[in-house]
Amino acid sequence: MTLSQRVIAGVISLVIILIILDLVKRRKLREEYSILWLGGGLLMLLPALHDRVIFWLAGPLGIKHPAYSIFVLAMFVGLVLAIHFTIVLSKLTAQNWRLTQELALLRAQINNIQNQRQENNTSSAFGGKNL
Repeated sequence: MTLSQRVIAGVISLVIILIILDLVKRRKLREEYSILWLGGGLLMLLPALHDRVIFWLAGPLGIKHPAYSIFVLAMFVGLVLAIHFTIVLSKLTAQNWRLTQELALLRAQINNIQNQRQENNTSSAFGGKNL
């Protein structure tokens, strides 16, 4: 990998890391998710800092051009992030479903209480006699 490619890869990785830190600082990204993104950014920074990492990745994977190993690494990081966020989304979907059911039950209870109060007020307005 040429020096210019390493510099570009390093700058992109640092920009990603700085953006993540800024998002955490402005509370746009929660810390628990920032760890994954920062880990991915640091993982992408390693090949830019050391050529050996690129060759170490390229050799066992059978990649002829070591620079392509950065692309493979980026795909791996993206896959890990996608799996993680799919798990989080699944949990949130289940939680949303449960909360929707609880809300429906609470609304039904409120309606029952309001109906009972209306019936009590109607019957007390007519002296306790139902018409």
